[in-house]
Amino acid sequence: MTHIGIIEELPIENIQYSRNPVREDLGSIEELAYSISMKGLLHPIIVRVISDDRYEVVAGNRRLQACKVLGWRKIPCNILELDDREAFEVSLIENIQRKTLNPIEEAKAFKKYIEEYGWGGITDLAGKIGKSQTYVSRRIQLLQLPITIQEKIMRRRISPSIAQELLSMNPEVAEKLAEMIEKEKLRRKEVRCVIKTIDNKMKCDSNDDKTNDINEYDLYHNISDRDEIIKIIDSALMRCITTLRLALTRIDSIIEDINKEDWIIRDILLQYRLILHGDIDAFIRLRKKLKLLRNNKAIVHARAYENESLDNNNDGKEYKFKMIHQYKSII
Repeated sequence: MTHIGIIEELPIENIQYSRNPVREDLGSIEELAYSISMKGLLHPIIVRVISDDRYEVVAGNRRLQACKVLGWRKIPCNILELDDREAFEVSLIENIQRKTLNPIEEAKAFKKYIEEYGWGGITDLAGKIGKSQTYVSRRIQLLQLPITIQEKIMRRRISPSIAQELLSMNPEVAEKLAEMIEKEKLRRKEVRCVIKTIDNKMKCDSNDDKTNDINEYDLYHNISDRDEIIKIIDSALMRCITTLRLALTRIDSIIEDINKEDWIIRDILLQYRLILHGDIDAFIRLRKKLKLLRNNKAIVHARAYENESLDNNNDGKEYKFKMIHQYKSII
């Protein structure tokens, strides 16, 4: 899609904002205004003609607002002849190329183009913006998630790829799991493992009407590769400790070879020796915490299964929650 326009300075009072904006959040106008005041407007805004002396922004609502804040009377514009569909496409492409849209804004824009305005299907839109059909369809699917999860995606608390995993779950469970993903910084592999476990639990409990009884204990308790992660970290810490101890030995040998007259160099090396000692002690303490973490996790699991018969009793549930929160506080 190629549009050749005319570069011209236009009076700001003759330009109106886009009627179909792609971007919902304009962000910090003050910061942009300051940047423009220091370096000027590096890229003209894109506008289209709507009457003899009236223009509409196609791409550049933020830049127009910033120039208004600065008190400019005119603004450089790239003037194009576009219909509604072409204007929306240009605006969408401009924002995608500049990476100014969050995933939910993209999703809403894609849905508007396909469903609300009926300008084409997923294949047509994908071709226009230079993305795959899978990319477009997956973005639109994000709008099926609860609003609270969409807000987390917009704030970059949860990645779109991880959020995609929550589409198969009922909204209440998905929201609880989203809270956990944000809090615990779970990876996609861990999320899939939790979802699989929850699905199995729902199948087992379907006859007891407990399909929605998924709590924080169930979610956190069933991340199967936590032990493996702890082992990997512990191994890495051991290597660090060994390396630092070797470095400490070499510094000691260097200090022994230094003449007493070079006391300044000797003092400097002694200071670094103390720093290395401190680092070694810190890694040893961290290993002890990991060991305690693993032991407490084993206790939590044992007590949980031991009290399985108390699942329908409030005291039993409170006890299990207390244990899991004690475990989490160690982290």
